[in-house]
Amino acid sequence: MSLLGRAGLDLRSWAKSLRASKRVILICVIGFVLALLGLRILGTPADTYLALAFYHSIPGDAFVPLIFGIATLGDLIWVPLVFWLYVFRKDSNEWTSSLILAVAMVSAMALTDILKAAFNLPRPVQVPSLGITPRGEIPTNPGFPSGHTTNAFTVATVIWSRYTSWRVPFVLLAIATGVSMIILGLHFPSDVIGGIFLGIFCGTFVLGLGKLRSSK
Repeated sequence: MSLLGRAGLDLRSWAKSLRASKRVILICVIGFVLALLGLRILGTPADTYLALAFYHSIPGDAFVPLIFGIATLGDLIWVPLVFWLYVFRKDSNEWTSSLILAVAMVSAMALTDILKAAFNLPRPVQVPSLGITPRGEIPTNPGFPSGHTTNAFTVATVIWSRYTSWRVPFVLLAIATGVSMIILGLHFPSDVIGGIFLGIFCGTFVLGLGKLRSSK
């Protein structure tokens, strides 16, 4: 057994995982591109209008801590979930779930950072003409796609597949996370939509990979 040996590489499972879920993967790719081109680049006025509408939808800052808390929960809930499933559960299927979730999240965060750097698109708070003051935090990295939304929908996708009774709560949390990021003035709707499709893509891909590995 070798940590870096070429003989142990398994890249065929990547292709098989993509082929097995090609319909969902294709929808995610198309949705991501439409969010980028159709709304962010070509539909900038609509994207800006919606961003401002959501930002001004709450009176004052009274609800900001709650909204920021929802966004943070959606972003980070995967950490205690992985720990809970691997450390405290005795079913090997739940250990597998923790591994799938951890790998999906690492993939999601890596892809998000790569895409943010590649597109380098500003957040609403980074466009002075919009007059938006950041709520909750002051991010300095680019906005597209939304990392919080990507993370939340990656978790929701894994939960949707492996814990059917928890589908609704996690999907609602993911949606609330995306909406919260717009209300906080930290993302355009296009950022959030891109994050939705990226999260579903990462979750679907790693779930497929997990099925292939467990069948060997």
